[in-house]
Amino acid sequence: MKIKKYVWILLSFSLFACKKEEQTLNQTPVSKPIVSEDGAKISFAGSVGTGSFATQLIEKKSIRTDLIAPGRVVAEVVQSSDALGQNLILFDNPDLTYNYTEMLQHLININKQRGVIAQKKVILEQKKLQLSRVKDLMDNRAATGQEFTNAQIEVTNAETEVAQEVTGLENEKTSLLEHETRLKLAGFDPQSLVHAKQRTTWLICELPENQFQKVKKGSNCEVQFLAFIDKKFTGRIEEVGEVVDNLTRLVKLRVAILNPGDDLKAGMFGSVHFGVAEGDFVTIPREALVVVQGREYVFVKKAALTYVRREVTAGQQVENSVVIFSGLQPQETVITTGAMQLKGLSFGY
Repeated sequence: MKIKKYVWILLSFSLFACKKEEQTLNQTPVSKPIVSEDGAKISFAGSVGTGSFATQLIEKKSIRTDLIAPGRVVAEVVQSSDALGQNLILFDNPDLTYNYTEMLQHLININKQRGVIAQKKVILEQKKLQLSRVKDLMDNRAATGQEFTNAQIEVTNAETEVAQEVTGLENEKTSLLEHETRLKLAGFDPQSLVHAKQRTTWLICELPENQFQKVKKGSNCEVQFLAFIDKKFTGRIEEVGEVVDNLTRLVKLRVAILNPGDDLKAGMFGSVHFGVAEGDFVTIPREALVVVQGREYVFVKKAALTYVRREVTAGQQVENSVVIFSGLQPQETVITTGAMQLKGLSFGY
């Protein structure tokens, strides 16, 4: 009986001690963060509550982005025995085919017209020389006034013919300019079309007006087509458009691709990848940026347990980083993991 009594006493003492220890643990004070300066500053009195925070030192780094623009094959040079030395080009747009054909015809007409003008000018000089001889003869009473008048008429007629041919040449140039302008508005350089290598394929893509200045004429790019998903083609930027579309605010770019295998056809769609170097910028991890009512913030570590809210101006996202244009300086430390918790404390969420 005495043994049972002692066991009961020991069990009662153990239960009492455990309960006392539990009460002691429950009464341990937990430090609450101190939020001041209208939520812009958050301080912790102890390490409790900050264990889930992670930070990163901010540095500048070189950013290289991959601008991507949809593109369409709009023309290709094909061989033709009837092209009379001119490139035969297949367009995906009948209107462009018409303009290109008319342009070639006007070029032919201009060359012919220049030849005719040169011949007419030779004849005019002969007529002027003949007039001068008749005048000398008339002055020496070896020619009549009628002969001199006839010679003058022949000079006038020759001058009129030259003037008419010059006018015809100017009309041809005006018509040529009209068709060249339409081709340029479609993103083509008329001279590049005329002198392009066989099997050249052209692709037109468009970039927003705030991005087209990042690419340069003569630079290479990569093109991937829906029809050849596992194959990439190397292209070269032949021209950056001179006009920004009034409605879309896009600028046309013409990309040339050599197509020796005849794989690409006019009308095909693909995507053009422009790998461009943006420069050196301050960047932060994407999870460090918080947005409240359209404004962007980060939390900067100022002391061991003190963090301040900082409004920033963010730019494009590159992989898992975000470019920061203003609000942060290199060598500052921002909160990455735990930024959402500080956001709640700072804005009272």
